[in-house]
Amino acid sequence: MADIEIRMLGKFEILMDGKPVLAALNQSRKATMLVQYLVLQKGEKVTHKELTDTLWNGERSTNPDMALRAIMHRFRNMIEAEGLQTMENCILTSRGYYQWNPALECRIDVFEMEALMEEARRQLNPSAAVARYERVLELYAGRLLPLSCNESWVEFRSLGLHAQYRIALFQVLEACKRKGENERIVKLCRRAIELDPYEERLYLEMIQALEALGRHDEAQELTRRGNAMGCLHYAVEPERVGVVSRQARQADRNLENDITRLAEKLPADDTPGAVYCTFETFRQIYHLQRGVQARFGIPIYLALLTVTPAQNTDPEETGAMMDHLGELINKSLRRCDALARYSETQYVLLICGNSSAEHGNTPLERIKAAFYRMPAHGRYLLNYHLYAPELHTTEARTHND
Repeated sequence: MADIEIRMLGKFEILMDGKPVLAALNQSRKATMLVQYLVLQKGEKVTHKELTDTLWNGERSTNPDMALRAIMHRFRNMIEAEGLQTMENCILTSRGYYQWNPALECRIDVFEMEALMEEARRQLNPSAAVARYERVLELYAGRLLPLSCNESWVEFRSLGLHAQYRIALFQVLEACKRKGENERIVKLCRRAIELDPYEERLYLEMIQALEALGRHDEAQELTRRGNAMGCLHYAVEPERVGVVSRQARQADRNLENDITRLAEKLPADDTPGAVYCTFETFRQIYHLQRGVQARFGIPIYLALLTVTPAQNTDPEETGAMMDHLGELINKSLRRCDALARYSETQYVLLICGNSSAEHGNTPLERIKAAFYRMPAHGRYLLNYHLYAPELHTTEARTHND
């Protein structure tokens, strides 16, 4: 059985028995993304729609399902061309689903790193925990999938993995300080600064270790470099760095406690339905979502719903009907959507997500059908108009296959 390894940290590479394979993937961005996305799902089934939304996020494709099948065919041809029989069934397909084969034995650095971090947290023996943190530092060759770092599904995961790397790094640095391993501290910090060139604590730890080794000139040069980059206070001097380093560590601990308390005050809201807000708040949400659209290419849709009452309809009855309609809209949309009262007889909706304009119509049609099932609707007409704000060409990201 061939030994398969997939590296996603710092670069993307598939190796078999220690040798890189499937170099042809570099010629197809979409095929590469397909493999990367499925691997990161850890064997979970992924629907055709989720894959097409991911691979063509914000792009227009006349037939994404057909294009997805063509990409899959191309990938299988790559495997066949290299005679990689072990990987023939690495991607499983079934009716409506794609899946990275969970039965395929392969080592994936992302999952190995996450498992090591979990083991380290559970360890009661500090030395055993540090040993696992050491292995994490060896695995972490850089940010997750750097060539796909602008993809939303990569960026979120990358932030989490980098945060775990930082935890491991500082745990190892503390262990080195207890042992007086200043040369090791310098080496670890030098590499870490390449990944995080503005991390103040790394400069402080490295300056302190250089001073302990008697390398004062190097400590002075690193201090000047940190000052020039703006990540060190101008008043920091090598001889005072120990005090500042302790203050920085305490500040980090305080921030961890503060953000934990903040997270407790902002619990996840599992209430179904859209955000029902004032129009002023709606404007702010719209501004925010336009930024998300520009950053990630995620489409958004504006909809205006208008109720037209019959002549001589009682205003109070119309008001009650509008309240019922607001509740109906709220229940018909998702938690990522928003709605607000725009006028006495109008609601404005913000529909967010990876869907085409025809998909954007779906909840509006559902709302209209439900409205016409309401009592006394016969005295009211409900009309809507859907608008898809265009993404400026200067903001849009380009995608090439």
